[in-house]
Amino acid sequence: MSKFGIVVDSSCDLKSNDINVEGIDFTVVPLKIIVGNNEYVDDDQIDVKQMLKDMNEYSDAAKTACPSPGDFLEGFKKSENVFCFTLTSALSGTNNSANIAKATLDEEDKSIKVHVCDSKSTAGHLIVLIKKTIELIQEGKTFEAISEEIEEFNKSLHLVFTLGSYSNLIKTGRMSNFVGAIASTLNIRAVCENTPEGEIQITKKTRGQKAAYNALVDLMMKKKSLDNLSIYISHCDNLEAAEYIKNKILEIASTAKIEIRDCKGLTSFYAMAGGVLIGF
Repeated sequence: MSKFGIVVDSSCDLKSNDINVEGIDFTVVPLKIIVGNNEYVDDDQIDVKQMLKDMNEYSDAAKTACPSPGDFLEGFKKSENVFCFTLTSALSGTNNSANIAKATLDEEDKSIKVHVCDSKSTAGHLIVLIKKTIELIQEGKTFEAISEEIEEFNKSLHLVFTLGSYSNLIKTGRMSNFVGAIASTLNIRAVCENTPEGEIQITKKTRGQKAAYNALVDLMMKKKSLDNLSIYISHCDNLEAAEYIKNKILEIASTAKIEIRDCKGLTSFYAMAGGVLIGF
């Protein structure tokens, strides 16, 4: 059993071997995407392109399924002190599953400490939380001190994004066919962010992709200084856009530490092909 463990759901866009730190066990708990009769487990082997193809061809709405409490419990039992990060509870039951697992473990084995953090976000935002937690562990801080500091740190983070397509929103009833058709015809792109409550908020509407990417960077600058900041850009089959945004940020803040990642299944489900999400 490791002294410390980090457990996160698959909306972080990390693979199970992306975090390799001595003394810290790292576990990614997968969500599932259900498209008709096809079920995609959001693990290291998921075929995102095939999943998106099925979603586009499927006339009804695809669905997601959060991990069970048992899935989290398995990850929690690997370490003595566990920090768990989940995507926003405003959009998923994943955080609730993690808390049920923690309550179960509290009754079964009081020697294991678990802190569950609702990120109020997803994607790169979660990666920033994970990297900060590792720093605090390596500084030798106590479980209680890290738990408190992480909760405060989480409030300072942001997620901004733009979707690649509105088709999934239309199918799930979150956008009317008429509005979706108008947006697609006029090439309107919504620039969005997460609210402090973990909900989606449209901040600006632009015409054209480049305008949307520029607006994302402008929005980031309004949030905080980007100098020396760790920034994670997730893209859904749109490396060109991710590179463009990275270069725009570096023009403004040359010391920013930027990492580009492919969206996994859950973030691709929401962002769709072409979407970009930035956690910082």
